[in-house]
Amino acid sequence: ECLMKILISGASSGIGLATARQLLELDHEVTGISRQSETAQLDHPNFSLFQLDLNRLDDCDQKLNLLLKEHSFDCFIHCAGYGHFGSIEQFSVAQIDRAIRVNLTSALVLCRLLVPMFRRQKQGKLIFIGSESALNAGKKGVLYSAAKFGLRGFCQALREDCAKDGIGVSLVNPGMVRSPFFDEQSFAPASQPENAIETGDVAKLICQVLQTSANIVIDEINLSPRVKSIDFSPKSR
Repeated sequence: ECLMKILISGASSGIGLATARQLLELDHEVTGISRQSETAQLDHPNFSLFQLDLNRLDDCDQKLNLLLKEHSFDCFIHCAGYGHFGSIEQFSVAQIDRAIRVNLTSALVLCRLLVPMFRRQKQGKLIFIGSESALNAGKKGVLYSAAKFGLRGFCQALREDCAKDGIGVSLVNPGMVRSPFFDEQSFAPASQPENAIETGDVAKLICQVLQTSANIVIDEINLSPRVKSIDFSPKSR
């Protein structure tokens, strides 16, 4: 099996962290994008940290450009994102701007430099973590759904643009995942195992996508917990 050099955003927690761990166990080389200056949970000789704040897009563009002058990658996995929920009038202009930047625009800005690299290599895989909110918008999800619907449209168009260059573009849309995503929310999946997807299961699926033939593109995968029960009393968690 050919080992890969993989770039992951959001590598310090949740799905990104679980994916980085599984890829390192398979002996791939992983570079993790994180706002944090260190990721103590990923102490591995094949792991290197690349500090980036995806809310500062001009800075991202410049720093990633420098990274790509020194390193090449076979795959990019975009896991970064956060949820901010409420009615539209509850958000400030700054909150709206940040939510769209981090959850949507950052993917476009990073791919602006990554796609030409993959085109030169005539191969590459781009995997994005979407959401069930990219398929069906729900109450209080105006910001999150707007970003995730946008990400889904971006993936569909990018897939068409890149197909002849040997580049595969895949989107994974999970339902509720038991992760730090809910630490700041007023709700969470109920505590029983069947009410949420585990980060390790999403990571396993991403690894399977990476192992598919370069001639096959897995367009979109939708995942749901077996039972959808929500806990609106986070203090009980």
